[in-house]
Formats: sequence, structure tokens, C-alpha cells
Amino acid sequence: MAGPLDSLVVVDASRVMPGAITSMMLADHGAEVIKVEPHGGTFFAHDVTRKAWDRGKASVELSYEDGDDRVKLKALIAKADIFIHSMTTEQARALGLDREALEGDNPGLIVCALEAYGDDTPYADRPYGESLAAAKLGLMVDKASSFRPGPMYPGHPALHYGQAFLANIGLLAAIRARRETGAGQTVRASLLDAMSAQSPMNNWWQEAGLSYIKTADAGAMDRFGHTRLITGMFECADGLFMQIHTGGPGGFKSAMDVLGFADRIQQVKGPEMATPLNDEEYQIARVEVFERTKTKNRDEWIKAFHAADVAALPVLEPAEILLDDQVEFVGQRIELADPDFGTIKQAGPAVRFGSAQPSTPTPAPAIGADNDKLASLPARPAQPISPKGAPIKHALEGLRVLDFSSFFACGYAGRLMSDLGADVIKIETPEGDQMRPLPDVFDAAQRGKRGIVLNLKSPEGLAAAHKLVETADVIMHNLRPGKADKLGIGYETLTAIKPDLIYTYLPGYGSRGPKSLLKSFAPLVSGWTGLLYEGGGAGNPPTRSVFGNEDYNNGFLGAAAVLMAVENRYRTGKGDYVECPQLHSSLWTTSEHFLDAEDRVVYGMRLDQAQTGFSALDRIYQTTDGWVCICARDDASFAALARAIGRPELPTEQGYGNAVDRTINDADLGEIIAPFFIGKTSEEAFAILDAAGAPAEIVYNKNWAKEVLHEPWAQETNRVFEDKNSIYQHIREFGLLNRLSGTPGVKKGSAPRLGEHTRDILAEAGFSAEAIDDLIARRIAIEHIPAATAA
Repeated sequence: MAGPLDSLVVVDASRVMPGAITSMMLADHGAEVIKVEPHGGTFFAHDVTRKAWDRGKASVELSYEDGDDRVKLKALIAKADIFIHSMTTEQARALGLDREALEGDNPGLIVCALEAYGDDTPYADRPYGESLAAAKLGLMVDKASSFRPGPMYPGHPALHYGQAFLANIGLLAAIRARRETGAGQTVRASLLDAMSAQSPMNNWWQEAGLSYIKTADAGAMDRFGHTRLITGMFECADGLFMQIHTGGPGGFKSAMDVLGFADRIQQVKGPEMATPLNDEEYQIARVEVFERTKTKNRDEWIKAFHAADVAALPVLEPAEILLDDQVEFVGQRIELADPDFGTIKQAGPAVRFGSAQPSTPTPAPAIGADNDKLASLPARPAQPISPKGAPIKHALEGLRVLDFSSFFACGYAGRLMSDLGADVIKIETPEGDQMRPLPDVFDAAQRGKRGIVLNLKSPEGLAAAHKLVETADVIMHNLRPGKADKLGIGYETLTAIKPDLIYTYLPGYGSRGPKSLLKSFAPLVSGWTGLLYEGGGAGNPPTRSVFGNEDYNNGFLGAAAVLMAVENRYRTGKGDYVECPQLHSSLWTTSEHFLDAEDRVVYGMRLDQAQTGFSALDRIYQTTDGWVCICARDDASFAALARAIGRPELPTEQGYGNAVDRTINDADLGEIIAPFFIGKTSEEAFAILDAAGAPAEIVYNKNWAKEVLHEPWAQETNRVFEDKNSIYQHIREFGLLNRLSGTPGVKKGSAPRLGEHTRDILAEAGFSAEAIDDLIARRIAIEHIPAATAA
């Protein structure tokens, strides 16, 4: 299969859902993936999620607990570049499947361990499960239910996708490091880090309480307080829902004009979000707007907002978007033959490449479909590995990225690469990034970068930017289609300067197509692609907010896309044009859903109407003083649960002996399990379950994401950084998100001040001190002057 990862062989023996998602991305973009399944498959192997998550792979049945099967597995691993598993450290070591045991046969092997929390955290001994982590880490109260009091089970599997994104970024960074050093290493990705990776925008600590968002339910409409910003879901006259976002120059005033409040909203000069709402404007933006949107139908509102250049999109069910004209135009809808549904429509590979575009994936294999080919797998021989550079301490050390972006998503991609050692240079206009008035958001996306200010509209400023391009490996931006060409930083211009440049574009909808010129801000595309219906639950209207949105997801995908192109450049010597819009990343993170042959939505996972879980065995149950979550779908966990609730015979009874039967009889299981929790406190129920080995956690009812910022263990493991001299004074923020054993991440400073490194960067590019002084004097370039010096 063609694609940027065409040279890689991956053995995926993981038994958790994020493992399938991780290897799906690798397979989608060219890697040869061999899925190693226990005989009969894992507990989720018969779910319809397989139709997307396992496409493009080969499947063989080997149970690594069996000695003979383990020998065969090791033979596969000996020829692989990447080995993915979900064993604990102790399990892998006991079976001889840790990297230390495997490197004798394969010194360049990269091992990816998918974990619940990580061995270096206080939760190392707790069981794996997305819902368990969501309960333990306070995620179920961060997004309170729209329809009932109490915690809400997360209907969108954001931790699963987040863990898969982190695994892919770590793996691709390790592949890059191997190209330089010749050495393999272990990459670890956890649900805890996936939680942290999707939290920094709204969770930090600043000594004076500085934040753009109020501390409250993250879905509440007043969470932005008096900030001149509206983003949320609104009901229209026809009972349909839409989302709007007033970001961008003049967006708030334009939206208010469309809604009929023109005479009551002031016109603000400069960045709107820097001017607080007055009392009347607050009343309009936080109260009156909800009734006003109910006066017209959704299509009428969206048409009017688009005409005024205000970001607005309909809220749809998952997979409905696959019929949209923009999705069709950009080729993100693929059709695959399916034995159960005829022909199904899915979202295609998420990243578009100019030269290294992958082919359409093959349908997901049946369990063990390639058992008879085991002796000949993998299809490609092991590649010799020889170091190409000097030793490096950090995986992306020596990689230079020029970041021309504004707002969050593209900037976050750069921050993730900076954390792994890349030299990321943020290039701003004299006005500065429009996110600067939002301190926690800005720092979350820009931490660790160096900053330069250039007036690209002047010939000299543009020439200076072009000089920087000569030194770069990657450039990134998210400008609206056509603007980069007008500024003089379009693909043709920059690749003429640097032919092997990786030119990466992260727009909202795509560089071309019927919706390409629309504004795009999170979480509009998330609602458009179905996340709010995922969170609403079966039979309910969409919920107002879910954990995980396209800003984070597009940042993750952008970083992964760059690293795919970096690997392709090592292999071919050529750069590439890389495009991964927010539309694509949002489709990828709902890829478990699809359309059947009649274009009907098929949910891969469906939250129940009570918003308590996906099934009786993966659900929260109410106690006398709270809630307890269980996650017991596999055979061993179900047996432990049966013992805990006093029904040890259940696994041997007809209808409950395997995962498929238990899914069919889910309603009956719910009636069997629920009485166990009646009359018990959460602590009492948890103690019984935990003692029996049944995976369970008490639903934590506080904001873990803010609490962990003050935990010593989090600082000691670099999961939290403290900076007493940041641009925002004393802060604590989420730190490193990727865990690489051989070339780990690096702690750098917080976000750069406007023009903080202008002089240094220009000097590195070959400008003399006199030339730099001249550019600064004429404000073609701007440098930051420390307050003491300025005085």
C-alpha cells in the first residue's frame, strides 16, 4: 500500500481499543500492519468498530500466553519496525515481550506500550479502561449531563482517540530518532496522558487566577464571562440545532448584527476579545440569544451567518456528514464492501499528501483471516538501519519548524513537536496572534517555542521570512485558502526556496471545495461530525458539550502528519505538501461510525439514553452517596464481577459465556447487576468489587485536571511544569505528554513574548547586527524590550 509510511512493518498485539485505532492510522498511511489476536479475538473484536479500526490490516490468531504461539509472535516481531502491546510492564517482562528481551533479535525495534496511567504515577496498579479513567480523573463531572443531575458517562471516546494520537506521535518521533541514531526504544502512551493532553486549554494555574474561562461546568454558556466571545449550541425554530463561534476579526459584532442586536452592541476597534462585555451586552450574549435563535429555521440562520463571515455549522448525528459536498470534494468519504451491510461509507485516511498519498484501505479482515500466511508475514523484509546523524538527546532534536499559524490547533501541533525537541519558531505579525488575550489558551499552544515578529506585507519582512525558510525542515500554517499565496508564503513560492520542504496546511475544511472559505473554530466541526449526539445518548437531543474537540485533535493530527512526511523524506529524499484540515481530524475521531448501503447511520458505540454507559458491563451505577463505574467486558473481568455481586455461576450460564452472548443479553445483565449497588455507599460497593478483582472506580466529583497541577509526583515526572517567570508571571501548566525511553521530551520555557527572540533568530539567519537594527527601527521586525530595559 502506497503512502508516507510505506517502509514500515507494524505488529499490533494490543488488546485494548486504542491499539486498534493507533495501528489504523499507521495502516491508513502505508504501513504494513499485522494484527495479532487471541484465538477467537478480543472482547471487542465482534463490535462494528472493527470495520473501521481494523481496515487495511492482516489478522493472525496467536495467544502470547501460549509458549508455542509466543515463539511465532517473536518471529514476527524480529522483522518488524514497531511492536504495539497493552501488557503491563510486569506482564511483558515475564513473557519476554519487553524491548530489553526483544532487542537481541531486533536492535532497532520500537515498542509501544499502551497503559492506563503509567508506572511512574500513583495509579500504576489500577485497571485499564477508558470509562474507569474518566471516572477516576474527574472527567464525568467536567461535562455534567444536560438532562439529569449527576455525572455523565462520556459518550465520545476522547481518551481512546487521545491515547492513540499520543501513541502515533511518540512512535513516529521514535522512528525519526532511529533514523538519526540507529537505535530503537520504548514509547509509552497512557489514558492519563490522553486526559492531560486534552486539558491544557481550560486548565492551568496562575497566581492571580488569570484565565479566559470561568471555573464552572465546561459546557455552560456563561463560562466565558464578560469575554467578547460566543461559542455554543443553539436550538432553532424547526427544532434543529446549530453551533456558532464568533472568533476572528469582527466576528462577535457581525454575529450580533445577524441576530438582530446591532443597535445594542458596540463596535470595538482592534481585537474584540480584549474588550469586556458591558452589562447589557452580557445579558444579550449569555441570555437573550437563546430565544432569538428560536425565531428562524436552522438553514436560514446558517446561511445568514456565512454571508456575514461568522463561523456556524449544523449539529448532526455521527456519519451524517459523510454525505456533505465538502467531504465528497476532498475525497474523505470512501466505500468498502462489507459482509454485513453490503457497501458501507466511512471516513478515509485523515491526511492528504501531495506526492505520498496512500491508496484506499482494504476492508477489515475476519479474525484470523491470514493464519495460513503466517510463515510469509511480513511481506517486506526487514530494512537495514544505520544512523544518519550525530547522537541526539531528544527525538526531534535538529528538526526546525516555522509556525505561521494563529489560534490554537496548528499552534498546538507545533507545541507537541517542540516538547519532543524540535526548534519551533513562531512567526507573528506586528499585531500578534489573536489568541494572546486568552492567556491559558495561548500558552497551551505556544509553550516552548521561540518567537519572531515580521511584517510580511513589506518586501523586507517577507524576504527575511524567506531567508528563514532556507533553514527550515517544515513550515505550518492555518491561514484561510489563498491568503498564504497573497502573503508570499504559498507552497510554490516556498518550495522553490527549499525544494525538500515539508509544507503543512491545517485549514478548517480544506484548501479547495464548496466550504473551503468558511471560518472554522472549535467545537463547531466536532458538533458537525456528531460528537454532541454521541454525548447526548440514544433518543436524546445533542448535549451542549463533550470532552475532546477538533482543536486538540487537529493539533495531534498535524504533529503526526508532519512526522509521517519526515519519515517519507528520509526514505525518498523529497519533501511534500501535507494537508490535514479540522474536518479530517474530526472525521477520524468519529471513524467508528459509518453509513450503511441505504445511507443510514450505524453507530459503532452508542451511549444509553440515561447517559450512564455503553452497556451493562461498561457503565456507571448509582449508590447511596454517589456513583461507581465498572468496565468488565472481557471474560476474566466478567468472571470477577460475577463473583463480586454474588453470582459466580454467571459465566457458565447460557447467554453469558462469551462477549458476543453478553452483548446480545445486555439488558438482562443490567437487571442482574444493578441490585448489587442498592443500599451501598460508593466506598462499600467499590471495596467489594476491587477485592474480587472486578475493574471498578468511584466516580470522582472534583476537577482532577486542576488538582493535579499541584501534585509533586506530576512535577517530578514532567507531567506538570511550573514557571515563575513566564509571560503571565507564576504559572503551573500541563507538561510533557509523550514518554520515550531513549530520546525523551524536553522542558522548555513558556510561550514567547511578542518578538522575544526576533534579534537572535535574524542573526542565526545571517543578518548582521546593523541590518537587524535597521529592520527593527523601521518596524519591519519587532523585538521585545524587557520592562527594566525599556524604563
